[in-house]
Amino acid sequence: LLVVEYAEGGSFNNYLKVNFPSLNWRDKYKLAFQISSAIEYLHERGIVHKDLHSSSILVQQNSIRLADSGLSKRIKDSSQTYLDTIPYTDPRGFDIEEISSDALEKYESNEKSNVYSVGVLFWELSSGKKPFSDKEYNSILAEEIAQGLREVIVDGTPKNYCILYESK
Repeated sequence: LLVVEYAEGGSFNNYLKVNFPSLNWRDKYKLAFQISSAIEYLHERGIVHKDLHSSSILVQQNSIRLADSGLSKRIKDSSQTYLDTIPYTDPRGFDIEEISSDALEKYESNEKSNVYSVGVLFWELSSGKKPFSDKEYNSILAEEIAQGLREVIVDGTPKNYCILYESK
């Protein structure tokens, strides 16, 4: 028997599409804090979320819920291929010489991979749109990200917030 909670806000991505115009920076900071707290909770238990992006986070009464927990693995057991979630994937997972249009090379996800994904989610929260929404999510984008391509800071984003997702 599997019991699940209904999240009326839908995915984080859909929540932002609907609610972004009405979110102020206080709301955004609260959501960012919830995302980072959820990931910290997993890491404290030796778990890494292997598919962290705005469609794997649900919103229930303005509260964040991590989804796709079936893809969460003990850190020592993690490896997976990625393509649809390229912008959220740790660039160290891209083996440029092995990237094809069909799949990306397997790599070991770890806490740092999740921290990178959280940074991308924070950018998405500041912009209200998916990263690189003007590009096709493919091996070319993966290579560009691996070579250092990042989204630009959105005008009006508080400096202290930018620090959260710009950290190297």
